[in-house]
Amino acid sequence: MLKISRYIYLFATVLFLAGVLVQVFLAGMVVVAYQMSWLTHINLGHMLAAPLLVMLVTVYLGRFPASMKRLTWLLFGVYFLQADVVIFLRVQAPVIAALHPVLALVDFALGLALARAAWPLAKGAQAPASMQPHLETPTRNEGG
Repeated sequence: MLKISRYIYLFATVLFLAGVLVQVFLAGMVVVAYQMSWLTHINLGHMLAAPLLVMLVTVYLGRFPASMKRLTWLLFGVYFLQADVVIFLRVQAPVIAALHPVLALVDFALGLALARAAWPLAKGAQAPASMQPHLETPTRNEGG
């Protein structure tokens, strides 16, 4: 179950990353190419919650390191702010609403970091050093 959970987590992370890339393309189709409405972008944006929810469950089932659990929750929080809070502040706080595409970059960066960390764990190796808990080694006092 552990290995399956880790592969599911990795798959959900890659699916989320692909969704973010498609979101950027769809936004470009609306803003630059004038080829479609925002509806597809909006619908896909809300569907991206599904792989995130899968990630939140499998990060625990897969017994990933605590740092990956925290980053997964951070990704979920950033996504929630972007999709369900910031975008709806267009009238009341347009400068804050303008952070919507910036948060997409944060989503992508966090997702990429999580995918890179999940890859070796799904294969059965240890997490990258950046995802390992940092333990301080005691220093020996030679002078007394």
